[in-house]
Amino acid sequence: MTAPDESTPDSESNSPGSGNKPPAATSSPQTVASPAADSAAAGPTVARADGSADHRDPVPSGLRAAAGWSWRILVIGALVYMVAKVLATISDVTIPIAVALMLTAALWSLAHWFIRHGLHRGLSAALCLLLLVIVVGGLFTLVGAQIASQWGELSNQTMASFAQLTHWLDTGPLHIGSDQLNNLVNQGEAWAKASQGRIAGWAAAAGTGVGHFVAGLLIALFATFFFLYEGSYFGETLSHLVPRSGRSRILDAAKRGWVALVAYVRAAVIVAFVDGLGAGIGAALIGSSVAVAIGALTFVLAFVPIAGALIAGVVAVAVVLVTLGWVKAIIMLIVFVAVMEIEGHVLQPFLLGKAVSIHPLAVLLGIAIGASQAGIVGALFAIPLVAFGFAFAKALSSSASPEEAVPVDDEPRGSRARTA
Repeated sequence: MTAPDESTPDSESNSPGSGNKPPAATSSPQTVASPAADSAAAGPTVARADGSADHRDPVPSGLRAAAGWSWRILVIGALVYMVAKVLATISDVTIPIAVALMLTAALWSLAHWFIRHGLHRGLSAALCLLLLVIVVGGLFTLVGAQIASQWGELSNQTMASFAQLTHWLDTGPLHIGSDQLNNLVNQGEAWAKASQGRIAGWAAAAGTGVGHFVAGLLIALFATFFFLYEGSYFGETLSHLVPRSGRSRILDAAKRGWVALVAYVRAAVIVAFVDGLGAGIGAALIGSSVAVAIGALTFVLAFVPIAGALIAGVVAVAVVLVTLGWVKAIIMLIVFVAVMEIEGHVLQPFLLGKAVSIHPLAVLLGIAIGASQAGIVGALFAIPLVAFGFAFAKALSSSASPEEAVPVDDEPRGSRARTA
């Protein structure tokens, strides 16, 4: 009896009649289908020409990134627009608060110097405010006293200059005689009589404006005191409006923006002081009896970018022309041109440039936007706002950690699933 052949294949055990099932056929790695979860996460499936699946997103990654930035910019722009509209409706309060912030930035270093030398924070704030009132009030008192003491001489010089002007108009190339000048004067008187109601309305509006100015000045002074006294408290209170996850970054960026604003205001005060000093000395050297007034006007208007120096120069040259003649008016014009050149080529690059590095185009656009939206007030606060915003954005972007940054996926969706 022969033993069964062990090399015989066990085909019988795999026959259809047996109870065993044939083993499942194995596929090559190239033909394995992706799971449903991976397919859903990878995006829509696109069929290739050879029948295989491609899980690429039909929207390019650059377009997706642009869309994400676009709607975020639109939301932020709408929020800024709404906030600006709300602040514009209460401008009688917001403008004094903005002035108080500028005064606080100007007095910030002095207040901290007092604190470092042992003064209480409240006493330091009160002393800074008192010094501010003394300096500004003393300056205006000096200007008023000089104008009052020289009023008679100024009147005589003005009348003499007017007589010279009428003589030149009569004998000069224009040939405008006294009869024509009298007709112009009579027309002016007739217009004034016919417009009495309008002039009365202007006077009432001016009185209301003076009342608003006094109220705003008081608000600005009180706000300046409390900003110097409890500035850190206001900052911590406002920080609670920011989500806790990004609060530290926002606070750090706000502090850097405030440091830039303080540096800018300090440099602007120095530049304005040098401008006023130069204009006042020039007016005194040519013999003007209102040299202090010209210097004070130049100092105040120097805080208004671009237009302030032009207005101060025009007023100073006109005053000198009326009181001292055209020769000294030309000299006064040369003095102002020299002062502006020193400001533009020496003071601003070394002081304002080191305080805040803002491109001149950004300065020009900021002034244009501020003036178009809020007039002279917008032009006045445009550059400080740009300085704060530039430093804030720069600090915020530089403090972003890799974990907090939003990743940008440049690869087509599903490519990682295929290569895993």
